[in-house]
Amino acid sequence: MRHTRYDLLKSDTSLCFDDILLVPQYSELDSRSDAKIQTRLGHLELGAPIVSAPMDSITGLDMLVEMDKAGGLGILTRFIGSAHEQTQQIQIIREAKARGAKQVGCAIGIKNGVAEHAKKLLDEGCDVICLDIAHGDHKKMYAAIQQVAELKIDFYSFSLMAGNVCTPEATTKFFEHGVDIVKVGIGPGAACTTRKVTGAGMPQLTAILHCAEAAKGKGHVLADGGLRTTGDMIKALWAGADACMSGYMLAGTSATPDIDNNKMYRGMSSRTVHQRRDVAAEGVDMKVHYNGKTSVKLEDYKQGLRSGLAMEGAADLDALRTAKCTKVSVFTMKESEPVVR
Repeated sequence: MRHTRYDLLKSDTSLCFDDILLVPQYSELDSRSDAKIQTRLGHLELGAPIVSAPMDSITGLDMLVEMDKAGGLGILTRFIGSAHEQTQQIQIIREAKARGAKQVGCAIGIKNGVAEHAKKLLDEGCDVICLDIAHGDHKKMYAAIQQVAELKIDFYSFSLMAGNVCTPEATTKFFEHGVDIVKVGIGPGAACTTRKVTGAGMPQLTAILHCAEAAKGKGHVLADGGLRTTGDMIKALWAGADACMSGYMLAGTSATPDIDNNKMYRGMSSRTVHQRRDVAAEGVDMKVHYNGKTSVKLEDYKQGLRSGLAMEGAADLDALRTAKCTKVSVFTMKESEPVVR
């Protein structure tokens, strides 16, 4: 049985990436390298639909520069590990611009002074302000969104990103309050334990499908979490995401920040990050092996995305979304793994 995106939107069953495969389609592309992976995110034109996650183990100065070189976008973490985080963020944005990065983003929290914080970053040439909290559908988030959105009067060339949410209702409210890019995903991250701790969330493929439908004509959707392979990215883009945010796929690469002289991958709601005892930890920490040059990985991912488009006979991301999928059994991904003897 073959299904369109709209068939899945009407389904009573919520799905994750491993629950489907895209069905190969007739192609007239001369080469997989002909497939175009450019996308629009907010006011930005990206050469690749890849955004680095605002995690302290993923995006610092070097990642901002590497993501821009690759045509993607880096979102600087708001967890710098210092009492002077705001000052350090400003310095990092300034240095990234000095090193040639044309498009950079920065995550901030929603505590007092959010508009002043955002304005200082925008003064340094920040292109995307990301309001970044675990549960975005919250009254304090909407108040923060409105404060930052008002800065568009003076800084008309920046985009407001906010998250995370996983429902069309929250997506619609975000756009109504002034968000340009909605970050979608509650609990699918490789270092996230939110679903196990809280029992809440939404399978990521279904979340993207419904949030992207709600975003039509209003703004853009960024798939955040659950992405382990370029195949997952292709499925997210097929489902309607305009770009994919990744932490896991970049972990341990050369441009990631060292933490205590180690390459790490850790959730931003882990105990070691938020250092609070009055709330539950919803993330884990893990040391990771060195995973090669970031630039090489990003080029591999871009090639994988082009191959995914070519398999569907799609010249670009818009054409990809006309493809059909098939639902699969729990054994399919086992069948999909290479056998090593």
